[in-house]
Amino acid sequence: MPTVSIPGKDIQFFFTDTGAPGTVPSYTTLILVHGHTYHSAVFQKLLPLAATRSVRIVCINRREYPGSTPHTAEELRVYASGSDQERTALMNEAGVNLALAIDEIIQQCNLPSAGVALAGWSLGNTFTMAAMGSILSLPSETQERLQTCVETIIMWDPPSHALGIASPPNAYVPLYDQELPPAARGPAFGRWVTSYYIHGDLSNHDPDQLNYRNADPSRKATYEDMPIGELLNIVDYSVGGKCDTILTEPPFASVVSALVNKALFDPEIRSAWKGTKVAYMYGTANPWNVHFGLWDVEGRLASAKGKAPIAFRPIENANHFVMWEDPSLTLDELIDCTKA
Repeated sequence: MPTVSIPGKDIQFFFTDTGAPGTVPSYTTLILVHGHTYHSAVFQKLLPLAATRSVRIVCINRREYPGSTPHTAEELRVYASGSDQERTALMNEAGVNLALAIDEIIQQCNLPSAGVALAGWSLGNTFTMAAMGSILSLPSETQERLQTCVETIIMWDPPSHALGIASPPNAYVPLYDQELPPAARGPAFGRWVTSYYIHGDLSNHDPDQLNYRNADPSRKATYEDMPIGELLNIVDYSVGGKCDTILTEPPFASVVSALVNKALFDPEIRSAWKGTKVAYMYGTANPWNVHFGLWDVEGRLASAKGKAPIAFRPIENANHFVMWEDPSLTLDELIDCTKA
């Protein structure tokens, strides 16, 4: 399995790579970072399309997921019960490690010296934001390569929980449903997050217009008819209880919120990335927390008064798994984000 090792650390990341698209000397490379439960195999339908768009697609598995290094017992302790200071240090280190992994991929795969787009999907945004915020903590050679090569950072369907945002009253996510047995929460979350939702008038950012529970009955959840064997090829239900779920819960919120704020709105960080653009891509039929996260970022952006530009790109009627439902559209939208 292809992996990259982090220099000086006993950490490696598994990745897949479609390879260079033909013999063209320059092209766009999309580096994709997955979310909660669904690992990099969730992007598999995009891969056969890469050559048709003259792009390269690299998909990374985060730590704890197949082929990548598990967390240490101490790291898992910090996830579960660490102080804010310990958790901040943990996430800063996670950002550094992901940034170093991207740098190693750039070198190992001989990527062109421009045209890289780093996209975090769902919970993956927490880690791509951590990587973005780590730029000044990296070795100078790594900083220079990332500043040159990474031209776009794409926030793709970040839920509010992945941005450290407190939920509105009456919000619902099956992962936190205490009425469900712990073993049932993962599968219930899988159905909830893969469904389509019709919301009310969202123009005024009114939480009462969000649809928290009731999926659109006219559209099947993405994996509703998938045989269990195929589903198990793209998920790992064991990771949530170790680290991913707690990362999205209130005890971690202030740490994650500060991390996102640093990445997107710290002038020194944005300046360090030089001309790197930030794009925000989201499907309008997503669960409520994607819209709630969007509103918060829009509010922070307004407060920044143009000093931290973000290009927003809605995908009409797309759910959280548009890469599976319509991979061609998804790839085109990702490519268009690089042109924003």
